[in-house]
Amino acid sequence: MRPKGFTLLETTVAVGLATLLIALTVPAARSVYKMTSLAASAANIRQLAAGAASYLGENNYRFWPYRVSGEHNGSKGTFWWFGFESSKSMMLPEGQRIIDMRQGPLAPYLPANLTPDPSFGLAGKPFKPKYRRGYIGVGYNVILAGNNGWMSSGGPPLRYWDLEKPGKTVVFATSAQINSFQKPASPSNPMIEEFYGFDDNMRMIPSVHFRHNGSAMAAYADGSAGLIPMNPSWQDKRAPDALVGRLPAEALR
Repeated sequence: MRPKGFTLLETTVAVGLATLLIALTVPAARSVYKMTSLAASAANIRQLAAGAASYLGENNYRFWPYRVSGEHNGSKGTFWWFGFESSKSMMLPEGQRIIDMRQGPLAPYLPANLTPDPSFGLAGKPFKPKYRRGYIGVGYNVILAGNNGWMSSGGPPLRYWDLEKPGKTVVFATSAQINSFQKPASPSNPMIEEFYGFDDNMRMIPSVHFRHNGSAMAAYADGSAGLIPMNPSWQDKRAPDALVGRLPAEALR
């Protein structure tokens, strides 16, 4: 006997129920993703803050450089504050470069399971990676790095005791930049990519990412952490929906 097929009415009802289930589950799934992303960001910030406190305690309470040239396993390259990149890697196209997060000033003070921050998925723009594997989605206040900072200069790294208000001086914050100048990004197709430093120099690219419902997650010099709401006047206007901008000067010095 030939099996009986669905009637038009049964098919319509089934499609309607499926559409309703999707409408109900997708927002719930996105809400869960937002919460887990926020938790992952918070965990990274806390681990970085704890590692920074250990580093300062063992290094005369002086902050670490943003980047310095050096050599690792016979390869010349750059020790960024978050890892080592060989000169050979720097010649590769972005997205294929390699970073070794087991090296760098803070590496001995951080857990091996520091994970990439999944909240880039909430950025509102396509994500453009710098490295083949590994990113943390957090930037370092390069003002603290003195003349070892990429975007600022003026002597050796600061000491903790140089800060007037450690509880209000941001050391780490969720970070990113808008790339509109490297393929596949373009002025008509700005993309978001990880970035690893920020300061208050208005001539430099905004690189603090307010990706948590319009707030940036930050860790302060005294070991505390919190969310900093975005001021629209700080925003990178090239891609306003990506929520990339700056922090005020009083939060960085």
